[in-house]
Amino acid sequence: MRPTDLQSKVIAFMRFPLIVMVLFLHCNFTTLSEGWASLPFASSFIRIFSQHVAPAAIPFFFFISGYLFFKSGQFSPDIYIKKLIHRLQSLFVPYILWNLLYLFLVIIIGLFANNVPIIGIKFDDMLFGDGLKAFWDISLIKGGSSIAAPIVLPFWFVRDLMVTMVFSPLIFFGVKLFIIFGGKRPLVRYVLFLAVILGICYCPDMPGLNPDAWLFFGYGAYYGIKKKEFIVAMMPFTIPALIVLVIVIILGCYFPNDFIFRLQYVVGLVFGMSFTTKMVRSGTWYVNMTYSNGSFFVFATHYMFLGLIIMFLGSGIWEPQNAWLALLIYILSVALVVTLCMLLYWLMRTRLPFTTYILMGGRR
Repeated sequence: MRPTDLQSKVIAFMRFPLIVMVLFLHCNFTTLSEGWASLPFASSFIRIFSQHVAPAAIPFFFFISGYLFFKSGQFSPDIYIKKLIHRLQSLFVPYILWNLLYLFLVIIIGLFANNVPIIGIKFDDMLFGDGLKAFWDISLIKGGSSIAAPIVLPFWFVRDLMVTMVFSPLIFFGVKLFIIFGGKRPLVRYVLFLAVILGICYCPDMPGLNPDAWLFFGYGAYYGIKKKEFIVAMMPFTIPALIVLVIVIILGCYFPNDFIFRLQYVVGLVFGMSFTTKMVRSGTWYVNMTYSNGSFFVFATHYMFLGLIIMFLGSGIWEPQNAWLALLIYILSVALVVTLCMLLYWLMRTRLPFTTYILMGGRR
């Protein structure tokens, strides 16, 4: 199999498991109550997986987006405009529609409960301007949530990705400079990249202007601009990356800081890509296009179901009595949400194909 074809299969395969990791990221149940936090083994496992392993899914998506944006290796004003027009359908339209749908649902609930979910204010205090702010950052709403995300909370990623793409000419020239200064010596490139990661740590993180988005989008852009398959570059480093990843995760647990976390994501990306490539190439793992195609739908809808689970578990009505039960709930919660989202996706795709097509941004 040609490297280009294998890489396409790897990207298609990874979409769904990465979305599942996003769900685990949102299932850090240890913060819900004392009952969860009082189970040392379970709480430690959940905290490590939800706070140190699962967050790596976001850099993966930024990386893949950066590679696909620049995979032709060419860039010009005409290409830039064409790419942005294409992203209007694939990102901007779904972003507006899903936020509009969520906003409508929370307002309807707030009308009867007198408290608008997610936003966290009384229905009577909701203003028209608050609805507009909910499309960008609900933390701007007075008296509401402190989460700097749109009403569809996971869509902060789409928001930041769209802004990053608008500034993609800067990233293109930045990567070009990196290629020039990095030269042909691997050690020089590695040291320079570590310097870039360290420099990113001092950049302010604002809604839409996300340093991690620029870092990993640019990392993916590097391979696209060089017209080089990243799986070819990463595949020899599976074992070394795994060893370094374990070390960095341990360091991150005891000495948490932005540099270590970002380094952990970079190493995790190399390991994840290289290991997945080997498994797909050997035929051990195969691409299920139904799950791959439905991953965006799961991403967009999972918080509808997961929010109910979190609300129930956080109410204190029922708490796990031992660590194994806690871990079972942790895993089954994600499995249940994925099942419900995929079932809804199948129903909409078969019953309302055009609506689903629009909501998915042209994805099948």
